[in-house]
Amino acid sequence: MSELRQDPITHDWVIINPERARRPHDGDGGECPFCPGNESQMPEETDRIDDAQGRWIVRAAPNRYPTLDVERRAAVRYSEVPEGWRRLPAYGQHEVIVESPLHDATLASLPVERLRDVLEIYVRRFRVLAALTGVARHVVLFKNQGRRAGTSLSHPHAQIVATPVVSPEVRVRTQEEVAIFDSTGHCGMCHVAGRELGGGERVVHRSAHFATLAPYASRVPWQIQIVPLRHAPSFGEVKSVELDDLAPHLHAVLGALHAVLEDPHYNLVVMTPPLDQVHRLANHWFIDVQPRITLRAGFELGSRIVVNVQTPEAAAQALRARLPQA
Repeated sequence: MSELRQDPITHDWVIINPERARRPHDGDGGECPFCPGNESQMPEETDRIDDAQGRWIVRAAPNRYPTLDVERRAAVRYSEVPEGWRRLPAYGQHEVIVESPLHDATLASLPVERLRDVLEIYVRRFRVLAALTGVARHVVLFKNQGRRAGTSLSHPHAQIVATPVVSPEVRVRTQEEVAIFDSTGHCGMCHVAGRELGGGERVVHRSAHFATLAPYASRVPWQIQIVPLRHAPSFGEVKSVELDDLAPHLHAVLGALHAVLEDPHYNLVVMTPPLDQVHRLANHWFIDVQPRITLRAGFELGSRIVVNVQTPEAAAQALRARLPQA
């Protein structure tokens, strides 16, 4: 049975899920379950947006091979968890968002209006999963682009997972944001964005509601962060007018990333605080994009200190040069 186990020393959570090994991969010889005509290969959809002819252009459905499954909630027995050896059934909610009927599309190649539809489904599913009482303590929305980023099927899709636990690493970031607010009286991300926009050397792109930055302490080459200029703690609070701006903004910066790296493999993650630990004045959601170019080696694993072989200033300059001309 799939289950959540907590490390008795570090308190890190691990999902033990042998069923995930059965999920389909490109090259298995089967039909793509995300292509039009193969909708029956997925569970019943939870949301969709259609074109003028009634054909879906974005759709969401439960993951057929879920990391976490809401049906396992009934098996939870907290009284049976032994001291120091915590484990729970791997319950939660795991959905797939199929971003286009086109098998070879990417977010960078979609028309801006179609990318706006994708973002609409992103936020709609986030709000629904965040409302799952007794299931969701943290909602993680992410996209794995390319095999090196962890995708098993190349058809464009994102995933969203509601988890019943919060990892120590996520807690630390949230607590650090609160500590910054307590000591300075302002949001740390708002301060960073304002300072970066004032300097400009690590700014990739700015629009009415968002700024894309190459982080000062980038963890991987070509890492970028898309930061909303309006302070808001949670992705679920994004406004429609901001999504209208985010679509062309994200299209431009991902287009620049594709232009520089040709066929980048990357992880895109919406960074938003745990639902039960939101500090409205300290937390600030953003989108983190980390290309998968280098691998963690022994030093990184042993020290937890990463080595980045590229300066963020050089990355920002190169990406700015490949933005579409206004």
